[in-house]
Amino acid sequence: MLRTILGVPKRKRVSRSEGCSTPLWAYDAAIMGQSDEQKERRRLAEWYASLEEGELKEIAGDAGALTELAREALRSEMLRRGMQAPPAERGASETPRRGSEARGPVMVGRYRDSGEAMIAKSMLDSAGIECFLGDENLVRIDWFYSNLIGGIKLMVREEDADTARKLLEQNIPEKFDME
Repeated sequence: MLRTILGVPKRKRVSRSEGCSTPLWAYDAAIMGQSDEQKERRRLAEWYASLEEGELKEIAGDAGALTELAREALRSEMLRRGMQAPPAERGASETPRRGSEARGPVMVGRYRDSGEAMIAKSMLDSAGIECFLGDENLVRIDWFYSNLIGGIKLMVREEDADTARKLLEQNIPEKFDME
C-alpha cells in the first residue's frame, strides 16, 4: 500500500535458476521507465480543485517553478473557475534576469593535490576573499579521482575573481625569514 502511495515501482525477484546463488531483488526497468502522464494530470487536477482561490493565486504567482503538467493543470483549473490564469507556456517575462540574480562562484585555480589547494585557499582567506574548495573531499577519499574530475577547484565570487587570480599568481618564497 505505501509503495503505491509513494509511487515506488514494484520490484522483480530474480530466481536462482537465472544464475544467482541467492535470491536477489531488482528493479524492473520496464516499470521504472514508464511515465503515467494521465494519472499525474488527474492527480494534479484533483489537487488544484480542492484548493481555495487564494491558494491557487499564490501558486500561480510562482508558476515558473512548476512542471509543464502542473502548469497546465493549474491553468485549466483557474480558467474553469473564471480566474485570471498564468500563460500557457513560459514566456520571456518569466525567464529570470541575469543581472538581478546572485552570481555563481568562479573557478580561479585547479590543483591536483589537496596540500597545494589548501595553501592557495589560505592565501585567499588571509586576504579576506571568501572561497571554497570544490571536489576536495572526493580527492581526499581517493586521490586517483583527481585527474578524472579535473582536480580540486578553488572557487570564489565572480566579483573577487580578478583579485584572487592576482594574489595566486604572486611568487611564494621557498623560505621565510623569522625574526
